[in-house]
Amino acid sequence: MSGAAPDHLHDPGGKVRLRLPDGVVGGAEYSACGRYRQVLSRDWTADGVAPRRVLFVGMNPSVASAEVSDPTCHREVMFAKDWGYSFYFKGNMLDWRATSPKDLPRDPNEACSAANIPALVAMAEQCEVVVLAFGKLHARYQGVVRQAVCEIAATGKPLMCLGLNKDGSAKHPLYLRKDTRLRPFPMPVVG
Repeated sequence: MSGAAPDHLHDPGGKVRLRLPDGVVGGAEYSACGRYRQVLSRDWTADGVAPRRVLFVGMNPSVASAEVSDPTCHREVMFAKDWGYSFYFKGNMLDWRATSPKDLPRDPNEACSAANIPALVAMAEQCEVVVLAFGKLHARYQGVVRQAVCEIAATGKPLMCLGLNKDGSAKHPLYLRKDTRLRPFPMPVVG
């Protein structure tokens, strides 16, 4: 399902919804039940120019839709613009729509639908770089994180981040300085 979020089927919570900047075209893809969002996009590519695409991979989707952004997506688009990109993809380790991590299902198989990791890979294949920005996810979701990172890495696209938390997770971008630099994301040890 594309376009408007089917919020009548699932309310992700949250009150902060930001208008898209002028000249930015939004897109989104949801599950039929409305509980999951696999893809969010923002395109500000000038006519006649090939888009430069970047993928940000966060924790889980919130209220952002094709029509509005949330604070995290707004911040990531600002980073993408500053770096010279003209097309932003947003995916998440978990595709269950919720504003607060405490509202995620405890079961990783419910929090991450079967469509999610293939959507991440498909977006990564279209991008120049993948920015991991998922923050500190509960330990119960680490299997999903490892699988997603490994499958995205298999595309051959550079995996970057805006820094690492003490636990080795990729820093969430919302409260980072505007001039924070990208750095390579270390691949997790698979064992």
